[in-house]
Amino acid sequence: MNKRIIKNILFMTVILFAIALFFYVIATQTIIGESFGVVVSKLFTRQEVVHISDNDEYFYGSVINWYVFKRFLIFLGCILIVIIGLVAYLMSQIMLKKERKRIAALIEHSLESNNEELFSKEYAEIGIELDKIKVANEKAQQRLAQETSRTKDFITFLAHDLRTPLASIIGYIILLIDTPEIDRTTRAKYLNIALEKAYRLEQLVEEFFYITRFEFQEIVLDKTTFKLSLLLEQLGEEFYPIFHAKNQQLRIDVSEKLDIKGDPEKLVRVFNNILKNASAYGYADSEITVVGEMKEKQLQLIFTNYGPTIPEEKLAKIFDKFYRLDTARSSVTGGSGLGLSIAKEIVEAHGGTISVTSEEGKTEFIILLPQE
Repeated sequence: MNKRIIKNILFMTVILFAIALFFYVIATQTIIGESFGVVVSKLFTRQEVVHISDNDEYFYGSVINWYVFKRFLIFLGCILIVIIGLVAYLMSQIMLKKERKRIAALIEHSLESNNEELFSKEYAEIGIELDKIKVANEKAQQRLAQETSRTKDFITFLAHDLRTPLASIIGYIILLIDTPEIDRTTRAKYLNIALEKAYRLEQLVEEFFYITRFEFQEIVLDKTTFKLSLLLEQLGEEFYPIFHAKNQQLRIDVSEKLDIKGDPEKLVRVFNNILKNASAYGYADSEITVVGEMKEKQLQLIFTNYGPTIPEEKLAKIFDKFYRLDTARSSVTGGSGLGLSIAKEIVEAHGGTISVTSEEGKTEFIILLPQE
């Protein structure tokens, strides 16, 4: 308990004891007390017959009137409570006024000299806590401002990327409608381009939907046990056209006996985003490897590709939702800037971690997933 509070309580106790002693002395040692005693004796006693002799003589004596005495005690108790309450109130106001003056003086001196030594220990601790709250609030405001700014930039980017494929689709469809004489080969070419742009548009909308859903509600996992190697091989077959276009090779080094527990549908999305990123930023004629093994009751997966080294200051931002806005990336790769952020959300929902390293043209994405 604060020493100042204890001191004030002791002070009030002494004052109340002094008041009680004062009244006691007045009642027992002064003429006022004697006069008061006589009055009280007359008020609380009455003369009644206490004995009748054989000769029918009446003997009177003083008898206490208990009814009047009880009412007097109640009245006296109420008076004492009121007096004690008034004294306590007056003392508290006096102490509060002194404390306010002291605090005001401390604040005034602190504003003038900014010297923390003027504060007592308890107020110094409060000042430190207030400073911490202020710093935390400023950081939160900065993060909010940055997030707001990046969100605005992202909306601008998304609007541009949605408009581009949409404009192409509309343009090719109008061209096909307005020029019916176009030969079948050219018509098929234009339709394929329009379809490709439609797929691109669908991808952007889907990824934006995923990151928005993960942002506003908890990811629900449907965990089951499955063979990791089989899932990765199926995914590699789906990526064959993408790898073939850059003459890239995919090598999967995962034991066929390795069974893991997780949500295969969502983990496929994680692996899909990492492989897409590895192909987009990897060199042509290079190898992409996936190595998986169990280490201390957790699955370790390492995706490796060879391409331009990512600067260290960029690695901290690579999992940000709007990282694609960074000048290190461009729309040529076809990425939306949401893929790796989605991957991070899913991995963390599994209780795992995802990290990235990039040195001397070698980039590795490392995923750790706890396994029972």
